[in-house]
Amino acid sequence: MRNIFCSIIFILFFSCVSRHTNTSSDIPGDARYIIDIDTNKENYIPYSSVFKNVKTIILENHKDGLIGRIHELQVFDGYIFILDMTVARSLFIFDKDGRFIRKIGRLGQGPGEYFQLDDFTLDTENGVIYMLDFSTRIHKYRLDGTYIHTIDVRDQIPQTNVYFIQFYDNRLYASVLARGETTQDDFMLLEMDPDNGKILSQSLPLKYNKGWDKRGFTGHSFFISPLNNPPKYTQLFMDYIVSLGKEITPYIELRSKNLTTEKDFESLSNGKVPENTHFQVLQGTSKIWDVNSFVENDDFILFKCKSGFMSGKKDSFSVLFHKGTESVKIANRMANDLVLSRIDDENQPVMSILDGNFAFSDKKGAYEIIQTTPFFFFERFQKSIRNNEAVPELDKLDELLQLDEESNPVIFYYEYK
Repeated sequence: MRNIFCSIIFILFFSCVSRHTNTSSDIPGDARYIIDIDTNKENYIPYSSVFKNVKTIILENHKDGLIGRIHELQVFDGYIFILDMTVARSLFIFDKDGRFIRKIGRLGQGPGEYFQLDDFTLDTENGVIYMLDFSTRIHKYRLDGTYIHTIDVRDQIPQTNVYFIQFYDNRLYASVLARGETTQDDFMLLEMDPDNGKILSQSLPLKYNKGWDKRGFTGHSFFISPLNNPPKYTQLFMDYIVSLGKEITPYIELRSKNLTTEKDFESLSNGKVPENTHFQVLQGTSKIWDVNSFVENDDFILFKCKSGFMSGKKDSFSVLFHKGTESVKIANRMANDLVLSRIDDENQPVMSILDGNFAFSDKKGAYEIIQTTPFFFFERFQKSIRNNEAVPELDKLDELLQLDEESNPVIFYYEYK
């Protein structure tokens, strides 16, 4: 069976970045938006307040395009790019109707082959895909699957792991952590030449995420809105979301009494708490440790803040910021009234599946995934359909009921108002 559900294990990696000559040690200027997230919480934000409709995308179960789990998703020029890191361990292309187009590359150790894909990014102008392999190599392919060449980043940054990559403005950005001891002046973000991997600059010292120098599993890239102009970046425990470009500039500053501070880390450094459990301990508090599910258009910014994951308390809340009025709405959850008819019942099992966990967004809309591994989550959704708890106008209801544990995940596309 290809759909094997494994427990998520939080893996912590130690790191430190080698130094280069061209550096930027501070985030210059004031943030474009300041968002206070201590505003009184509402119960929910309806999807219909920002989206006008939804389209169901059922991915074809092609023999060469079987997906266990979608980890990263991007949409460009009518095509959906899907990375499955753990089951198929490959990158796939489907069209926007869900028809399988091709798989990029294959597993192996030869030219044009990869061992363990960690991330990918698109050069949309030149039609090039960059694929990060085992944190140390970046393979380049054309959109038709033709292999170009491989950059071995170990030649440029020895003793350093690359965890996420982002192409923008003829530069390749890398989110990095090095192996070994670190200081507050070591860097999280590198700018690289996309042809040879040469380091052009480095920025964002560790002090901007309170000196956190380990990797904690989050299930998403730190590069958010990857095809927006410009893309954005944030790290665990950061108070900022920054814009990429010739300078790394602050885009959003978050303000809250629940932001993680250096004192929170200092309290764990007394020798009583094992170092490899620091991330889990922080997740057991009410402190905010992650920003994800970022959606933006000309009118609003929508995202989630993670806190309290290991504490048994509500582990996330949604933030809706209107650019024109600079008003902020905070809610315990997103209520998907475009798919489900019973949004007032927060204990409805499907509510936790379709809760604003957006995998990708662009200028036209946002994409959300229902995984079919483990299948019991999808079975809950099917049960809701049978119980007439889905919106009757939702397309492909009959097809959704026919899916089983061998089916590919389902994508919902929401168009902005």
